[in-house]
Amino acid sequence: MKFSTVILHLFISGAAASSVRRDGGRNLDETTLFTKAGKSGAKASKAAKVFKGSKAGASVPADDAAASVGGMNTSPVHIAGYDNSVRLLKREGIIDSIPTSICEKHRDVEEGAEPVHGKNVILVVGDGMGWEMIRAGAIAKQVITELEGMGVDIKEGATGDVADAAKAAFAGRSLGDYYTEGKGSGLSFQDLSGFNVMTTTVPIIGEPNDGNHYGPARSFLGNVEEHDNGMEELIVGADGNPLVFDPRDVLKGGNMVQWDDVKGGMHPWDPNYFNSAMGLPTDPSFDPEFIMQHAIDSANSASAYATGVKTGVNMMGVDLYEQPVRSILEEALSCDKSGGIMTSVPILHATPAAFVTHTNYRKNGHHLQDGYKETKPTWAMGTCASIYQPSDEMKQAMMPGGSLSEEFTFLHQDPDVLAENFYDSIQDLDPDDGKKVLACFGGEYSTSGNDNMPYRGLDSSYLDRWCSVGIIDKDEDDVTIGITPNSTICNHWPEEELKNIPVMKDHVKEALKFLGKDDDGYFLMIEQGDIDWAA
Repeated sequence: MKFSTVILHLFISGAAASSVRRDGGRNLDETTLFTKAGKSGAKASKAAKVFKGSKAGASVPADDAAASVGGMNTSPVHIAGYDNSVRLLKREGIIDSIPTSICEKHRDVEEGAEPVHGKNVILVVGDGMGWEMIRAGAIAKQVITELEGMGVDIKEGATGDVADAAKAAFAGRSLGDYYTEGKGSGLSFQDLSGFNVMTTTVPIIGEPNDGNHYGPARSFLGNVEEHDNGMEELIVGADGNPLVFDPRDVLKGGNMVQWDDVKGGMHPWDPNYFNSAMGLPTDPSFDPEFIMQHAIDSANSASAYATGVKTGVNMMGVDLYEQPVRSILEEALSCDKSGGIMTSVPILHATPAAFVTHTNYRKNGHHLQDGYKETKPTWAMGTCASIYQPSDEMKQAMMPGGSLSEEFTFLHQDPDVLAENFYDSIQDLDPDDGKKVLACFGGEYSTSGNDNMPYRGLDSSYLDRWCSVGIIDKDEDDVTIGITPNSTICNHWPEEELKNIPVMKDHVKEALKFLGKDDDGYFLMIEQGDIDWAA
């Protein structure tokens, strides 16, 4: 069978507001129809008191809820029909019609029509890699390339005429001499077509959090940290009826944080951001704090990418009512394709877990492990540490003679196995035969117990990185006023362990080689999950 392969790059910044404009955009969110009256008694009074006067969310009488089914919500009191990502794609004009099946081989093909080919989808995620981080990396790469062209050894430096020439070339140069807007250049993916800049958003249920940081970790059942999926009553409004999703801006009484082009600027490179940082004048209506309000987290942003359904902070693979929604990886598996996740952080950390689990709280260990057990992705690779990994019981069952040993091959870091031989035992395995792979590093499988894969250091060798982000400086009122850089160099992992750990590009090659044997195609999510931690 012939295949086409789609590679998507997503770079998730650590603090992002919304891509939905405050001039009236379309609701992109999935909502649920109420068919039952709200809470009663003391619990209802308590909930109504908590959310009385809230700007985020409206309540609807049960009779109206049962009768209100259908299109977009345009009034403060409303309920939308249950939506999905396929209908969204049609509304947005990305597809002309809704296919009869999500699976290519299950669709009706007219007699004599060209056969439908399989499609491989590779999603590359850079967590913590916003526009500013990309620019920093791109400029660093350009500088390194220029220095090497002058004969400078970037690991050892230079002396004599070479050093003098390099100093003269860079004299008086500043970051302003490099690109200051747009996609820029310097890194390989910046040469790809279809490059764009976007930011995503989080729904606000009830009152927003104080300060300028994450949106509240709250569903329509309340604080997600306090119960398992669905194990709580619905939040009610002051009238005793359940709150329902309102796609309007949170400042207008709705549940969505929408973008303001004036307060936040049109682009991440808006001159007002630079002027603000330098103490220079900015536009009167510009607010440098706006972009930091109601930020997403890795869990709900990855969940939106994985499922096409918007959900709240800390939530993955569930909607705002904590009901499970299928991910693109699960869709691939249902179509007899392979589905894989791989990451530089723990296997069931927020981004990879959003593709294989369904939980209202990203730190709910049994949800994470049960989700992996139920989904059983074809390929999973990353560190295995703390709760963010398949259960010990499941890993034990994958060992030779275990109940899952015929299906799974379990590989883990071993001081007696060199990196170049790590994947030797899977070379003859084929996902078309029902074979799956789990590869674990770090944690209990390493002497150092590291939770993340090795960071690349200053010389690109996985050694010699800054030991910390620096020393936080505070004033007499204990308010942070700056950071004193820490110039101490150390290694992220002990050097003797690095010989047992393949570099990420080799992990990716092995994943593509294995999944590429699937005659129906595959989906693979590849995450560099610690860009912000390593920076």
